[in-house]
Amino acid sequence: MKFARLIAALAAIGALAACASAPVATVTPPALAPAYANEDLARNGPIPNLGEWWRGFHDPILDRLVESALANNLDLKAAVARIDAARAIQLGAQSQWFPSLDLNAGAARQRLSASQAFPTDTPTTGNALGLNASLAWEPDLFGRIRQGVSAANADVASAQNEALAVRIATIEETVLTYVSVRGLEQRIDLVQENALSQRNTEQSTRHMFNAGVVPAADVDRATAQTETTLAELPALELERQTAIHRLSIVTASTPQQLYAQLDPPAPMPAWTPPVSGVGTPADLLRSRPDVRAAEARVVAAYARIGVAEAELKPQFQLAGVIGAAIDGFSGVTFARSLAWMAGASASAPLFDGGRRRSVVALRRAQAQEALDAYRATVLAAVSDVETSIAATGRDHSRTQRLVHATASARDAYTQINRSWRSGESAFIDTLDAQRCLLAAEDSMVQAQTEELRSQVRLVSALGQ
Repeated sequence: MKFARLIAALAAIGALAACASAPVATVTPPALAPAYANEDLARNGPIPNLGEWWRGFHDPILDRLVESALANNLDLKAAVARIDAARAIQLGAQSQWFPSLDLNAGAARQRLSASQAFPTDTPTTGNALGLNASLAWEPDLFGRIRQGVSAANADVASAQNEALAVRIATIEETVLTYVSVRGLEQRIDLVQENALSQRNTEQSTRHMFNAGVVPAADVDRATAQTETTLAELPALELERQTAIHRLSIVTASTPQQLYAQLDPPAPMPAWTPPVSGVGTPADLLRSRPDVRAAEARVVAAYARIGVAEAELKPQFQLAGVIGAAIDGFSGVTFARSLAWMAGASASAPLFDGGRRRSVVALRRAQAQEALDAYRATVLAAVSDVETSIAATGRDHSRTQRLVHATASARDAYTQINRSWRSGESAFIDTLDAQRCLLAAEDSMVQAQTEELRSQVRLVSALGQ
């Protein structure tokens, strides 16, 4: 009966402790509403799939590259591992809500000397067996556990959003590098085509020189221009190789595997960006995982202030032990040696030289740092989007002008070349027209490539 009354008293103390912990205020950052509070990113796995916008290129090679990057990218795998680590810490924090129950057992053979074997004064040798179960539980009177769980939850949300940001960056880099490779291939084709045209001009000039129509200087000029054009090929091919090697890092593949996928060269893929409008600033902040990750870090930092402040207050613990120490497996012996203990303990900090308060000051400084970093992330996100919008508009305008310039340069070369062959213009004019045409075509391809890259950056800047 006494044992039953003691258990009932401990249960009542636990209920009172639970009630006392309810009104504890949560330390929250100023003017910051968690965007992730009602989200469950784990429903879709460690990293949710926010869309497959790159499939708008309708390029199966690009689809395979992005899928390979998402499956094998080492930075992305590390980000997923950080999610697992944060969830493990979260589980540890949540476990403090519950009591801990331990079972201990031991066995030994011992000899008692004559001085120890009271009252028989006869040395004895026997077995010593021990078995006990201990129970401990800390009521969360001042919110230390609650704030710790809040910090752990925010850390999980931060890790998930950071992984999502890595996913977006991985897709962006894969697509940008692939576009660069195709753009370089197009530029290489232009140089080869122009070099072939210039070589034909050189041969025509040589025939005319042999016929005594033109001087030797025209042949030298034509040869020099052809060789100058061909000299651009090694640099462009090196750029393509460098881009492919970069793509091998992103996709965690070997360069040989990528050369097999990317050969033979293909034209620049066509794409219509899935961006109909940027939306409001609030929409922008909700869609940017880096902003949400910074926001979660602020929430975690302020929750840790609550943990540190709770360390300044008393702590209570309920404990109980039941066990037996016997020298055999006899039921009678076990019943006689059964013992139990139940009680409560409390501790309150009195003096520690300011150590606990220094932790509170540290947590407040870290929270302010996280808050400032969050504000900087928001400003950077808005600037990133605005810059990407401006870049797409400017690049489109530049591309259109270069398209017109290329058409005019092609018409001019056709007319001047015809005039030269009919003897109506100087050969130097034909060479100048060839140089202008190659420069215009090369600039046009570079502008088209950069416009497409700007559109990809805008999609990524919007958190898609």
